[in-house]
Amino acid sequence: MTAAKSAIAASDVSARNERITRDFFKAWERKDVDAIVAAFAPEGVYHNIPFAPVKGQAQIRKAVEKFVAAGDDMTFDLLRVVVAGDTVVTERVDGWTHKGERRSLPVMGILEFDAAGKLTGWREYFDVKTFQGAA
Repeated sequence: MTAAKSAIAASDVSARNERITRDFFKAWERKDVDAIVAAFAPEGVYHNIPFAPVKGQAQIRKAVEKFVAAGDDMTFDLLRVVVAGDTVVTERVDGWTHKGERRSLPVMGILEFDAAGKLTGWREYFDVKTFQGAA
C-alpha cells in the first residue's frame, strides 16, 4: 500500500470511529440499551474509573441498565472529540435529571475500537466528589 493510500485508509478509520462515537452517545441520550451494548465487541471492557471495570456484553448491559434507570433526560455535550486511528478521546459534560433535579458532570472518556468498529475498551474519568454531589 502506498503512503497516500495508507493515509486515506487511516483517515477513513478515524472518520468511522468518530461517527460511531457520536452515534454511541446519541444512543445513550435515547436510552437505547440494545444499541449501546451492540457498540461493544463481545469481550469489550467498560471502566468507569475509579469503579470496577465490567467485561463482556452481558455485564456491560447490566451496568448500562442501571445507569439509564437512574436518570431521565440524559445529555452528552461533546466539547472536544479527538480521533487518532482506533482511539477516540472525548471531553464532555454529561447531564441528567434525577428526582426532578438537573445534574451535570464533566467527563473525559477514551474509546478504543477494533478493526470492525466495535468498542474494545471505554474508560471514563471524572471527579468522584463532583459525581457524588450530583447523584
